[in-house]
Amino acid sequence: MVQISDQYLEPQDLSRPPPEERERLQRLWDSGKLQQHAKALERFYRKKHQELRQLLSSTYEDDDLIEAAKILVIQNKIVDQIAEGLDQLKAMESEIWIQGEQGNHDRAQIALEWTERHAAAWREWRIKEYLYTVERMEQSLKNCLTAS
Repeated sequence: MVQISDQYLEPQDLSRPPPEERERLQRLWDSGKLQQHAKALERFYRKKHQELRQLLSSTYEDDDLIEAAKILVIQNKIVDQIAEGLDQLKAMESEIWIQGEQGNHDRAQIALEWTERHAAAWREWRIKEYLYTVERMEQSLKNCLTAS
């Protein structure tokens, strides 16, 4: 697993993507491609509901809940380790296939180069997808807070 540098985990950078990224995220949401993240985030928040409560004051606004939920994602860095690992492996395998079509069959070297070049950006984008999804999960977050 790739260790993520803290430079990729600044909340203001990740939760406020530039307009072109926000539009891309909106298209992904509209097409239903971020729904798997909503389900993973629900499981994550049910598991972490105590930590989420600790980030909130006893009286909080809905915006506070969304921000606390985002902070929890940023602090944990991983929401669904298995799914994230499989998705990252799928991206790496795609690069291996492309390189193989071009005559490069050194799978280990291609995987290493993919990790060096793309793993941090892949992780950063996944966090942005999660944070965007969190913005659309207000009711689910409230339900997670009532979980026992």
